[in-house]
Parts: sequence; C-alpha cells; structure tokens
Amino acid sequence: MSEIGTPVTRSRMQLTACAGVAASWLSATLIVAAPAHWLALTGVLLLACVPPGAAVMCWIDTGESAAQAALTLVVSLAVLALASAAMIWLSAWHPRALLALTVASVLSCAGQLRKAQSDEPA
Repeated sequence: MSEIGTPVTRSRMQLTACAGVAASWLSATLIVAAPAHWLALTGVLLLACVPPGAAVMCWIDTGESAAQAALTLVVSLAVLALASAAMIWLSAWHPRALLALTVASVLSCAGQLRKAQSDEPA
C-alpha cells in the first residue's frame, strides 16, 4: 500500500516506461532526420522533457499520476542540464552527444517493461 487504501500498481510505472520509449524514439528521429529546423527543435524539447526522467521514474511509483508526470519532467530537465554543463565544463560540447540520453532511456524503460512482463502471473 502506498497510501491508506491505495494499492501500489505497476501500471503507472509501465505507462511511464512506454512514454519513455516512445519519446526517445520520436525525439531522436526528429533531431536526426527532420527536414525542417522547427521539427528538430521540437525533438530537442521532447528530449529535454521526457526520456531521461522516464528512465528514472519508470522504476519509482509516486502513488499519483500527476506527481509521476511532474517528477518525470523535473528529473529530465535536471539530467539534461547536468549533462550539458558537464560537456561544457570538459570543453567537449557536442549537442548530438545528448542523443545518448535516448539510448539510456530506452534501455532503462525496456528493462522495466521486461521486468513487469516477467512478474505477471501466467
């Protein structure tokens, strides 16, 4: 039980994991293959808002859907800011290197989905 009378379900974490995989795929596709600059910018904004946070929050159930979404956004922005600051500090700024965050997100979210699938009763 997460709160009084509220059972902990894996569906919120699975939904976060699915959103992370979808957002990672879409943002990477838009950044790399967008025919227009505004589409690439949309991909960057999507990358900044969803995949890194989903990689973390698909393993943590907050108990409320709004809190899950808010923490996904906050963690995503923090991870992107830290990664960007580290690259700038190391004099190794390569914006496309941030696409590695999508790979990490897909791996983490896929791991959660695989775990959830193996935990289901047959």
